[in-house]
Amino acid sequence: MPNARKTALLSRYLLFFIIGFMLLVISSLVWNIHNTNQQILQLATQEAKTNLNKDLAFRLWATRHGGAYLVVDKNTQPIPYLAHIKDRDINISNTKMLTLYNPAKMLREVMNDYNKLYGVKARITGKIYMNPENAPDAWESKALDILSKGKKEYAEIIQIGGKRYLRMMQPMYMEQGCMKCHAWTGIPVGGLRGATDVTIPLEGYRVIERNAVTKLIFTHLLLWIIGIGIILFLGRRLIGSEKAVETNQQRLQMLSQALEQSGNGMIITNTHGVIEYINKAFTAINGYTKKELIGKKPNLMRSDLNSPELYKTMWDTISSGLTWRGEFKNQKKNGTIYWCLETISPVFDDDGKITHYIGVIEDIQDRKHAEEHIQQLVLFDPLTKLPNRHFFRERLNAKILESHENEKIFGLIYIDLDRFKMVNDSLGHSVGDQLLQNLADRFTQICNGDHFCVRLGGDEFAIITDFSDSKDSIEAIVHSVLQMMKDPFFIEQNDIYMTASIGISLYPHDGDDAETLIKAADMAMYGAKLKGKNTYLFYEPTNGDFASETLIIENGLRKAIGTDELFLVYQPKYNTLDKRFVGVEVLIRWNSPTLGFMSPARFIPIAEETDLIITLGEWILREALSQMMLLSKSIGFVPNISVNLSPVQFRNRHLNEIITNCLHDTGFPAEKLELEITEGALVDNPALAIEKMNLLTQHGITFSIDDFGTGYSSMSYLKKFPVSTLKIDKSFVDDLATDPHDRAIVQAIITLADSLGIKTIAEGTETIEQIAILNELECFTIQGYWHSRPLSYPDLVEYFRKTKS
Repeated sequence: MPNARKTALLSRYLLFFIIGFMLLVISSLVWNIHNTNQQILQLATQEAKTNLNKDLAFRLWATRHGGAYLVVDKNTQPIPYLAHIKDRDINISNTKMLTLYNPAKMLREVMNDYNKLYGVKARITGKIYMNPENAPDAWESKALDILSKGKKEYAEIIQIGGKRYLRMMQPMYMEQGCMKCHAWTGIPVGGLRGATDVTIPLEGYRVIERNAVTKLIFTHLLLWIIGIGIILFLGRRLIGSEKAVETNQQRLQMLSQALEQSGNGMIITNTHGVIEYINKAFTAINGYTKKELIGKKPNLMRSDLNSPELYKTMWDTISSGLTWRGEFKNQKKNGTIYWCLETISPVFDDDGKITHYIGVIEDIQDRKHAEEHIQQLVLFDPLTKLPNRHFFRERLNAKILESHENEKIFGLIYIDLDRFKMVNDSLGHSVGDQLLQNLADRFTQICNGDHFCVRLGGDEFAIITDFSDSKDSIEAIVHSVLQMMKDPFFIEQNDIYMTASIGISLYPHDGDDAETLIKAADMAMYGAKLKGKNTYLFYEPTNGDFASETLIIENGLRKAIGTDELFLVYQPKYNTLDKRFVGVEVLIRWNSPTLGFMSPARFIPIAEETDLIITLGEWILREALSQMMLLSKSIGFVPNISVNLSPVQFRNRHLNEIITNCLHDTGFPAEKLELEITEGALVDNPALAIEKMNLLTQHGITFSIDDFGTGYSSMSYLKKFPVSTLKIDKSFVDDLATDPHDRAIVQAIITLADSLGIKTIAEGTETIEQIAILNELECFTIQGYWHSRPLSYPDLVEYFRKTKS
């Protein structure tokens, strides 16, 4: 055969081989991307199934017991949809009544709490329902139709607000225990009564998926470059000319340089596994020099932490001519163990015989750390590094099961810090956070691996003790906690003394399930607070429930209105662009002689529940207007003030009359008054809200939306209601310098407000970094500790004196 023809034929074969290899690499990439997508979807699906299975287990349990009778109180009211049940309500005394809570009601409340805690939305629905809240939406109607045909579950990826979610539904069948409440539906036992569904956000999974796909593309691209280079090199040798040999050598040199400059480790071995080539990245990853590795086998870096089956699978795959891809735990020269992702492919000669193996090594230790960090966030509190409430629930249930099997007792200790809010208010949140971290360290030392200590949230901690033979040993742990609290905490040049109120419940004496134990410990803890704090109580059911803290606060608040116990503080608002004062927000404080300093977060909700907020709100408004008129005589002008209105106040039909009377009686200019309302106050009855607001704005009063972005944010509301200011919530400002999502949200709020001609103000500003970012985003009005803490009336007078000077 003429050389020219032979060369052309060989070139054609070479081209076919290149195309085949390219298809192989592309196929591998497509398969790996598909596999990654499936794995991510499986993770999300598993999360959805786990949530549905928990709901199912709870529902079956509650159904098996026919629901539960609960004591009627402000939080537990009779269910109107069960009015047809004869024994829905049971009087157990002259003052107490029990009401039946069916599984659907209990599960709905659990689902609402689960959504608030973890962001996972779950619902009960059905075509036939008692509660209108259970009416199916469009997707649920479609899914119910599918389940009615016998399917055990239905899942679909949907778009909500431009984001992807996995939505899954499982059928709910009529149980015998359901007939008590749902016999009216006519659905027989075993028939499809409805379904439970859960909505899982996929955004977090997509981040992992994008990172994995990016690395796959890069790795396969590098593999393709290497493979093409090798194929061209071997093909050129067959052509046989000196010029072709020289060209191949140049190509090999270029390939070697590319390999040397690659960020991933590259290794080439013969068929016996002896190393013939490694690049610089490989030596950098493992710490060995080329001289130490060339001629040796890769098992020099084996950590003995991988299973023998993994190595066998790898060799079986590559020796059969296929590419293998997997993860290893390898060991560096200095003994450090690290995770690596390896892709190993065989290299063939012209006869199809394997001559070498080429591996691409990627150090994925950072990715593994990220995965571990995600797991850490799920089970541990990021501030104190203690287990969180979710982990606490798991461990408590496991402890109960283990205790039941071993017939052992243990204690549940609830710890609530006394006056922790005063530390935050007086010394700042940074000191408060450090105090919580120091407390966590001390708790860890006390537990010493024998007991399980957790942070439940805020200033609440809990300890699940080890098994014990007596109550005395558990009491000794409590004494250790109280003794530990006596030592001061030295933080930022401050000696801080703390006390705690502690409640203890015992298993199985005080309950044989987690909820009962938690409730008992919580009640005992409140009892300790009512005894004067800095003490502990064991739960004693024989003495009845501890006095209701809610009733004590309500009665104390009624007596406090109009006395020196209640007082106002004022937090200045400041414009960083013009460097000038622009107004104050009015805040209420209560220093009770019996309960101590009470945070508004504790007594305002109680005032709202009892409608005492109407009287309290009028007192706050009248007192603030009077003090500002008095202040104006010494500073020469009437300051702009903002007063908060609760949804309960806003629904009061006499609201406008109360406000105008206060303005008239005090002589305060209406145009200087701004009323702060939450988004939730606007959506109950929009038409009535617009009417009230328009009547007040006619007097010159302005409105701002407080905590904007945390509730029912909607452009339609902003267009309909006469709002002049949006307050950016502190939760978005806190991590503004570190969280790009918070920055994007703040940018969106500012842009939206600007487009509608509405002003913005950022609350909770505490650092210069936050101020700089807000100014960059063109939000110049702020309030927070960076400029000033809330000030008493005398301190406010001094504030204006210093400002003027």
